[in-house]
Amino acid sequence: MNKNLIIGAALIGGGAYYAYKKGLFGKGKTEIPEEAIKQNQEVIDKLAIEKAKKVATAAVVVKTATAIKQATDITNPKSYAGKVAYIQGQLNVPTDGDAGAVTNKAFAAVYGLDRGNISTDNIDYYVARVKAKNTLSAIKAAAATINARKSAAVNISNDAKKFLELVNDGKYKATLTKDVKANAFVFDNLKKVFVDVNQPTTFPKGLTFGKGQFSTQPRGIYVLKKGANNKYYAISINDFLVTI
Repeated sequence: MNKNLIIGAALIGGGAYYAYKKGLFGKGKTEIPEEAIKQNQEVIDKLAIEKAKKVATAAVVVKTATAIKQATDITNPKSYAGKVAYIQGQLNVPTDGDAGAVTNKAFAAVYGLDRGNISTDNIDYYVARVKAKNTLSAIKAAAATINARKSAAVNISNDAKKFLELVNDGKYKATLTKDVKANAFVFDNLKKVFVDVNQPTTFPKGLTFGKGQFSTQPRGIYVLKKGANNKYYAISINDFLVTI
């Protein structure tokens, strides 16, 4: 029994000394084990990660809010609302950036909703039409002009000589009725022939030619349009509308 009491007292005394060494009694030298330092660093690292996540989330929220504001701001000419507001201003209807019934009705009356009601899918197309003043009345006038020109057109089908007499030597105009890709030729002075130099050029529909713009000699049903650097471009006369 005495032996056990002695051992117990020794253990109690050892624990008290350990507590003293750890500063638990407010006295003695304080020691910080490496494990405690490691645990503290892990806590610090976790807090830093959480803070970084919060900062990143906040940045995304701000960026998203900014993007939404820009997309719906009628003062931004590149936003859908801004484009609608531009159209509304041209139509003299309330400018709110919302293509509702009033805006669509006004647009249909002036321009025609050929691609359906105004939406994000067709807004750029409709803005381009407004900028080009492509109104229903303008379309009708253009069609009338084309019809008048067709009714006054001269039939030069397959007659290149007549074409040159009317256009190259006379007062008539020749207008392309479609886009045409024409081969380029140069005149070979030694062989006295035109040689294809394999440099085709595209002439757009609606382009008009007049007096002196062609070679005086036809090549079958083709006439040679004069170009730069002694080049000529072969175009079929059947691709032209000849009018006074």
